[in-house]
Amino acid sequence: METPPLNRDSQLLNQRINQRRNREKAIFGLMGVLQGVIADSRFNEQELLFLDCWLKSQRAIADDGDVIDLIELMTDIFEDGIITSSALKELNLLIHDIVEYRRLEQAPVEDQINQLLGFLSGIAADSILNDTEIYSLRDWLKYNKETLEEWPGCMLARRIENILADGLISPEERADLLEIIKSISGQRFEETGIAHGMSTDFFGEDLDNFQHKGQRICFTGKFISGTRSTVETKAQQLGASVKSSISKDITAVVIGTLASRDWRFSSHGRKIEKAIKLRAEGVPLIIITEETWLKFI
Repeated sequence: METPPLNRDSQLLNQRINQRRNREKAIFGLMGVLQGVIADSRFNEQELLFLDCWLKSQRAIADDGDVIDLIELMTDIFEDGIITSSALKELNLLIHDIVEYRRLEQAPVEDQINQLLGFLSGIAADSILNDTEIYSLRDWLKYNKETLEEWPGCMLARRIENILADGLISPEERADLLEIIKSISGQRFEETGIAHGMSTDFFGEDLDNFQHKGQRICFTGKFISGTRSTVETKAQQLGASVKSSISKDITAVVIGTLASRDWRFSSHGRKIEKAIKLRAEGVPLIIITEETWLKFI
């Protein structure tokens, strides 16, 4: 049996690389979350609870100095069960200091997207989206220009531009943008109590009808309704052919409901991204979620 590659510390090389990569992603996510929760220069109890849960879910950066400082301060705040305005102000100042003085090196666009997802999670943490947060998101996207060439930065920038075109932000526009932000980031802390996003349901289209016969379908992700082979077999029984990869001859992509917090950086995320790009290029491609697909079987 061949010995797997080891580093100089006798650890698995791939494992070490993955640990380092997970740490990098978590750091960018951290900075995005912190920028998001203070985007409106205010910090409330809901955001405090969200940040506490988010930090405690990030094992990859549990030993980071800023993370330790944040958790220690929040532990002190929670200790007597009374969250005072002065305690929130102190935490707000600490977060501002971390955001201001911790400089991230120029990073690949994937890291910037991860920071964006953290930013979205932060501004949606209390399920309130105010005008200051919308303008902060617009400015963040302008400053991180590389994200405007990728999803979801490109879509968010267009949506915000349309909202601000008349100089007014209506309650309907604000509520719609908040729902989009929650769907993209998978951040529904108020409803679930889970601080890290696990959502890919945003991509699906609403369909009134879907005939399997003649369809060329690619299934991606994990499915609540069964294993990958189970859902593929069902589609074939209904007259569809199943493909394992995304290409121009695909007519439909079905996205599984279950996603890890790192879905965007997996092969699952790559397939979704490729499908979106093909559709933007004019390929008549349908993208639906497992929930929608189940209606037609």
